[in-house]
Amino acid sequence: MSEAVARRKSPLPFALVLGVALLLPLLGKGGILASAILISALAGAPLFFIIGMVTVLCFILWAGFHQLTEFSVLIERIRTLADNPTLLAIPLFIMSGAVMSKGHISRRLIDFAEALVGWVPGGLAMSGVIACMLFAAISGSSPATVIAIGGMMGPTLIAAHYSERFSHGLLTSAGSLGILIPPSIPMIIYPIVNQGSVIEVERLFASGIGPGLVIGAILMGFCFVQGVRDKTPRSTFEFKKLGVALRDGFWALMFPALVLGGIYLGFFNAVEAAAISVVYAVVVEVFIHDAIKLRDVPAIFQETGIFLGSLLVIMVAALAFSEFLEGQGIPQVMVEWIRSMDLSQWQFLIALNLLLLVVGMAMDILSAMFVFVPLLAPVAAAMGVSPIHFGIIFIVNLEIGYLTPPVGLNLFVASALFEKPIGHVIRSVLPFIALMLIGLGLVTYVPAISVGLGDAIIDGLSDAPERPAPAPTPNPNAATPDEPETAPTPPPGGHHVQSIEEMMHELNEGAGSDAPPRAAPADPGHVQSIEEMMREAEGAADAGVR
Repeated sequence: MSEAVARRKSPLPFALVLGVALLLPLLGKGGILASAILISALAGAPLFFIIGMVTVLCFILWAGFHQLTEFSVLIERIRTLADNPTLLAIPLFIMSGAVMSKGHISRRLIDFAEALVGWVPGGLAMSGVIACMLFAAISGSSPATVIAIGGMMGPTLIAAHYSERFSHGLLTSAGSLGILIPPSIPMIIYPIVNQGSVIEVERLFASGIGPGLVIGAILMGFCFVQGVRDKTPRSTFEFKKLGVALRDGFWALMFPALVLGGIYLGFFNAVEAAAISVVYAVVVEVFIHDAIKLRDVPAIFQETGIFLGSLLVIMVAALAFSEFLEGQGIPQVMVEWIRSMDLSQWQFLIALNLLLLVVGMAMDILSAMFVFVPLLAPVAAAMGVSPIHFGIIFIVNLEIGYLTPPVGLNLFVASALFEKPIGHVIRSVLPFIALMLIGLGLVTYVPAISVGLGDAIIDGLSDAPERPAPAPTPNPNAATPDEPETAPTPPPGGHHVQSIEEMMHELNEGAGSDAPPRAAPADPGHVQSIEEMMREAEGAADAGVR
């Protein structure tokens, strides 16, 4: 047995961490919480268990909950979550993305992108970025994009004399656009977690398009420079080749056009678009592309159901945890602390980005969103940052987090996919992290890229001419140019709707003609008669008209 293998099998590190975990409770409540997290991690507990346990312990240790009935807040969170219709979009988009990922979509998108820009210097590498962006708009998943596009484009780029490090770094980085280009699962979860603001998922989707295009353009610019410097081979542009690629990839390219176009044109909302995307994905891959069999679809949906079950537990626990934070006044304390520092908005945004970049190194985007959005969203709102802009900044930062150790998910996915050590992948993505930081700066300090474009898309389409309303049914009693309008004739044997004057006349008669007239009370606070109220109402109406 080699020395390296012996070190890996040594129980000493495990014993040291376990010893620390057992001693931490001596430090008080915070030590108990940290000990529970460490022991759960050592035991290999899943994420939903750890977040749920942290939530329950926080209520016990700091909120003083000891009876089961006091944990009704968790039940209330479940009910609130179930009442949120946007939640339905999550499993549906995951289902459609899973079906498309199993088919031939990635190959067709790569062929189309190569035919489109393969003739430009660095065009083959650019086509990899474009294919990642298109596939991201289908799957909504960053790791799935790396696997689907990187598995095919990696060997192709290396064979075309691109360096191994450049090829692996580019595809690992471009794949992270999967959480920024809509439809995106984090964009659906963000409005649910940020309950302090009313956020339209459709507007958030539209606001993600600009940042996705900007970061994609920055990566493609680097590809151009690399192609010129290394004199990489280029293909010749042919309209016939582009036409064939467009024909073969038509149904794949129609997916984002159908989903996003339908949302922004107002034909359906995000949830309806997600349902349509599932039907579209199954029809295209089973009956048009013949990529999967109909009998394989239930198994794909079953995998989605397992993922969704753990996600729902995490969301319930995270929402309950945010309520605990609110009950303890922690967001308000943070707001006052930030205000006491007298930071300007641009200084606050720098601090926010630095914090989120550190968070992205230690947590995946969903965990970070559940924990930090309830804490930071009120602070950002107090500093004048719109909730849409804050959400985009948050997602871009955590998108970079997919590429940063120690828990950058895309690093491990790329390491397994390309069969390279994790150190090689980390070194490969470093130049692309620098490029994405440039994109982050633009998104942060030029809100027009995200919020401005999103508002222009949504508001511009909402101002579009509406469909003509159906012609009104002719009214036989309506006045004509030569004939005055007549009173409505009651139907035979029926009852016509009384006018106010008729009802007043009946009320006065019902009071009895022999009743003595009532003198007005001397005080101004008397109870008015119906006639007096009607006169005042008519007087107010006349004044309003004038």
